[in-house]
Amino acid sequence: MSSPKKFDLTYVTVDSISEGVGSSQILPLLQRIAGAGLTINLISFEKTSPSNSAILSLEESKIIWNKRSFEKRGYLGGLSRLLEMRSEITNTELIHARSDIPAVAAILSQEAPVLWDIRSLWADQRSFIETNPIKKKAIGSLRILENVASVGSAAISTLTASVVPILEARHKRLPKLQIVVPTAVDLKRFRFFANFPTINRGLYSGTYNNYYDLSLSKSFIEQMSKLGPLEVEWARPKESSRASLDAGETRSFVANQIEMANIIPNYSFGMSICKLDAGPSLRAAMPTKAAEFLSCGRPMVVNTGLGDLDKYIQEFNAGVVLDGTENDIREKAHYLNELLADPETPFRCRALAEKYFDIDEGVKKYLKLYELM
Repeated sequence: MSSPKKFDLTYVTVDSISEGVGSSQILPLLQRIAGAGLTINLISFEKTSPSNSAILSLEESKIIWNKRSFEKRGYLGGLSRLLEMRSEITNTELIHARSDIPAVAAILSQEAPVLWDIRSLWADQRSFIETNPIKKKAIGSLRILENVASVGSAAISTLTASVVPILEARHKRLPKLQIVVPTAVDLKRFRFFANFPTINRGLYSGTYNNYYDLSLSKSFIEQMSKLGPLEVEWARPKESSRASLDAGETRSFVANQIEMANIIPNYSFGMSICKLDAGPSLRAAMPTKAAEFLSCGRPMVVNTGLGDLDKYIQEFNAGVVLDGTENDIREKAHYLNELLADPETPFRCRALAEKYFDIDEGVKKYLKLYELM
């Protein structure tokens, strides 16, 4: 009996496909890769029962979906998922591992060359967010996963160019095959809208953990409110444990990621301000929400040092970048007001998204890299 044909690609992630980045990024990415002719085995860890729409989308793309249960959280849960991934990876030509734990599992499987898809400096970011000193130290030790991934991977992709020098300084045996694929957005789904709302409206969207600077965000909103009528709202995920950010918003409402393409155009600008003292992990970050707003033609308010985003925004004059000082907050509030009065601003925002965040361009980069591995 002949052995079964190998998959062209096994894609491994701890993210759920039915929600958040799974539905907004992973699913459309894999659909396009499958459309290029690759056979794909998807291994994911689902926190809830998979949606019918996700199941149907993957079936239509002929993607084999190996659905696993996320189950336990914490260290034991992470170890359990790592071991489970390792045992489930089989019969494949290549492995695309999204983040550190999947990368280590893929390397340990010894099944095929591994692309380590670096979505963040995961251990650094988690350590910064953690407030318990003992847990913070323990999480910091998880950088060993990064060390293993750097040695055992055949190639890497990062969300930003800014993080590459940090990785090169940390790891002497970093793979030579490297690409930068910023957060990818389906530009057809997040459509362009040329006109702003009649009054200025700001929107917080998604989850805001301890990595975000809500105090600085609130200060900026307070300055904006002094310049004229302003509404600020928060589109929060249903799993959020809080009903308010206390960051200057006038109300919050529940929205899932699928709805954001229709919600964003009703607002004038988006907010994604992280803490300036978050350390090296800032250089690796590229918030999906920023790419979605820009795709719809809406400027962003961000902090300096946030991946490559501050450079992109300055290149296209597509928002404001805060350094945290009082004078800067006042000046940037006035400048955002000017941008919102400029009819060309939405076009510049969309041009930024088309240059840096187009999912179809991201797929081309991945396909070219796969050929080289």
